[in-house]
Amino acid sequence: MLRFKFLKRWAKNAENDEDRAHPDQPVYFISAPMVWSAHVESHLEELKIPYLKRGRKGAALAIELGAGTEIYDYFIPRQAAARASEGVDELRKLIGFEQP
Repeated sequence: MLRFKFLKRWAKNAENDEDRAHPDQPVYFISAPMVWSAHVESHLEELKIPYLKRGRKGAALAIELGAGTEIYDYFIPRQAAARASEGVDELRKLIGFEQP
């Protein structure tokens, strides 16, 4: 009987489809040093794509080493990834930063 309860619970969770990616879910777009981050931001703003910017080193290390050493990772909504990636090759050449 316990096995059937587990299967019912599993089927109920599958109906909710919680694992499916939502269109607004943020996905990684590009990384850029602080000096070139304005180019990435202007590219996304021209396309009217909202973005999240996350620094890798953290505030304390950026203060110690200098703000110019900070690297930002940019995340955009999943539904805008195709539109944003149209000019990404030119953007990568412009910022001169090797992507992971």
